[in-house]
Amino acid sequence: MKVKTESREGLFRALVVEVEGNLVKSALDEVYDHLRKNVQIQGFRKGTAPLWLIRAKYKEYIQEEVGKKVANRTLEDAIKESKLKPVADIFLENVKLDEGAPKVTYTVSFEVPPQFDLKDIENMEVEVPKLEFSEEMVEKRIEQLREEHAVWEPVDREIKEGDLVTIEYEVEEVKEGEEGEKVSGETSGIIGQKMFREELEEALKGKKVDDTVELENLPLYDQQGKEIGRANIKVKVKEVKEKVLPDLGDDFAKELGYENWEEAKKSIEAQVREDFERMKQAVIEDSVADKLVSEHEIEVPKTLLNRELSFLVERRVNELRQYGVDTRYLDYRSMAQEFMPQAVANIKLRYILEAYAERHGLSVTEEDIEDQLEDLARQTGSTKEEVREYFEKENLMEVVRTDALRKKALRDIVSKVKIKEVEKKEEKKDEKDS
Repeated sequence: MKVKTESREGLFRALVVEVEGNLVKSALDEVYDHLRKNVQIQGFRKGTAPLWLIRAKYKEYIQEEVGKKVANRTLEDAIKESKLKPVADIFLENVKLDEGAPKVTYTVSFEVPPQFDLKDIENMEVEVPKLEFSEEMVEKRIEQLREEHAVWEPVDREIKEGDLVTIEYEVEEVKEGEEGEKVSGETSGIIGQKMFREELEEALKGKKVDDTVELENLPLYDQQGKEIGRANIKVKVKEVKEKVLPDLGDDFAKELGYENWEEAKKSIEAQVREDFERMKQAVIEDSVADKLVSEHEIEVPKTLLNRELSFLVERRVNELRQYGVDTRYLDYRSMAQEFMPQAVANIKLRYILEAYAERHGLSVTEEDIEDQLEDLARQTGSTKEEVREYFEKENLMEVVRTDALRKKALRDIVSKVKIKEVEKKEEKKDEKDS
């Protein structure tokens, strides 16, 4: 096997791999055997057509299939020989078959990790906002609990921000010269939370039950933000509800699982204090992460960026779907643009933390794995055992291990950088308004 490396634009590299001999002959025999048994050529019974005729009729198919088989069996060794490390997708670009030799030459392309210099982290100074516990945090948490236990009650008035609105809709695809496909249904959303398209939200404000809204020639986008068509939308307001919060007192305390409101408030305060300490640590880690990203110039692999962007968009779509939003008509292009900076920063930070862990010889312990599983359980509202079972079943424990290593690297960096607490800057009022 001969392997030749070629540089491409950016982080892309190509391998031209030449393989000849028995491995190619074996792949050819497999493909011809499959064709003899399965293709039907006019004038011959299945399995009786001569090899030269099969070769002439299926020349491109034979070349492609033999190339795939040879690539599948040799690519791993070819990559090892090249000493390159693909970061994501590997693309089979070209296959050439010489049956006489027999020899296959195939070309694959992929992106490699970016090269960058890790900064002198120990001397880095990071400013973080000064945070102090206050009773206001407890009051805010109580209000959140009231929101979580609120009920939605029907109202007979115009729609305003914060209302839960149920609509009947009909979406008709716009096609020049012919009638487009129609889709109808019912969905609900809270005004002001981007559960409906922006154009529809604005049109719904001020409307009442049984009012209708018509929007024409709206663009439709796929998850990559590319326009895939246009549609006319007709909407009828079916129901309008407003949120009603529970009153504070023993009844609400019992709803939360306590004997009385005094017991409930003490328990809530203790939980808020615990959450505050965790949040304070998270703010420090986020500030350090932001500083690390801003201090390093790193070229981001496009294939990884597309994956990360798709993940962030899909996560938002799933959140909206849980609210009952019809996600077929979301503005995916705007969401992709919104998440682009976050996707770039996420990938850069991973490379920085992995480089730091390697330089300092950090490794993951079982305690680190348990800590990572506990974090995932807290984020998803599951138990640690449920999280472990899922990742083991899906063969994703290596992902947990890698994330645990990055977290360990970040916490090690936090312990070494100079943290400077600064007071939050108050926004200055315009003198004209004072």
